[in-house]
Amino acid sequence: KDIFKEAVLMQMTWVGAPTVYYGDEAGVVGWTDPDNRRTYPWGREDKELIDFHKKAIKARKKYTVLKEGSLIFLVADTGIVSYSRFGNGSMAVLIFNNNDDEREISVPVWKCEAEEEMVFEVVLTTGKNTEENFYKVHDGNINIKIRERCGVLLYYGN
Repeated sequence: KDIFKEAVLMQMTWVGAPTVYYGDEAGVVGWTDPDNRRTYPWGREDKELIDFHKKAIKARKKYTVLKEGSLIFLVADTGIVSYSRFGNGSMAVLIFNNNDDEREISVPVWKCEAEEEMVFEVVLTTGKNTEENFYKVHDGNINIKIRERCGVLLYYGN
């Protein structure tokens, strides 16, 4: 479920219009034909997934930079990816750790024009929370400890 939430966070912060296929938000499963889609689980929906979808969609609607901002990759390593959506004085930094263990990551936010001492707020995490609610830029980087199979949305701006 944690990995699925990472995918939802990436989908809601990526360039273009995100699409949720009927039932994904409720945990409907299926693979290949003839089991490619099961019926909606009325009364047995995965409330945690529905709640997470709502939060991710709300963030996309609230932070215009997630719909209109430029995109730049910040980190790409085994099981780790980070990118930024930025423009018009706002920045969103997304960090994903798809590994089975916690990692400390130094994210070079200078690449998306972040300045020294800017403070980014944690808007949304996919699973177990990070240890902080705010991260300050030091030497052009945000240093973050991110738990296993977790995604984080950080935001700075209006």
